Amino acid sequence: MKIESQQKIALAVWGNIISPVFDSTRMALIAEIKDGKVASSHQEWLGPELPYARALRLSGWDIRVLICGAISVGFARTIEVYGIEVIPFMSGNVQEVLDAYLNGTLTTDTFHMPGFGMRRRNRFRGGRR
Repeated sequence: MKIESQQKIALAVWGNIISPVFDSTRMALIAEIKDGKVASSHQEWLGPELPYARALRLSGWDIRVLICGAISVGFARTIEVYGIEVIPFMSGNVQEVLDAYLNGTLTTDTFHMPGFGMRRRNRFRGGRR
């Protein structure tokens, strides 16, 4: 996972944790990353939209990466069509997950949802695994 020097990422949130299911989450933390650090962050309402509308909203915010919990294949593929990398099946405290993303340790098993280790992370890319 390559972190660009300047980018915006979204984390699906529920309170102060990563939302367990992206499809039903209503809020996202938007973090603007500059030179490997969070320059600014704020929460945005995702609403109950269907995959296309939600992907369009993320794209409109110039999001490059979405970090979330469980996500349906339909949502993930639609979001990826807009050029947004989906990092699914993550769990934990939002700030700890964001810090792990920034320091390159998010892909360790520490933040994976139970039952979703490294082998399943990219399951939406190129068919079944």
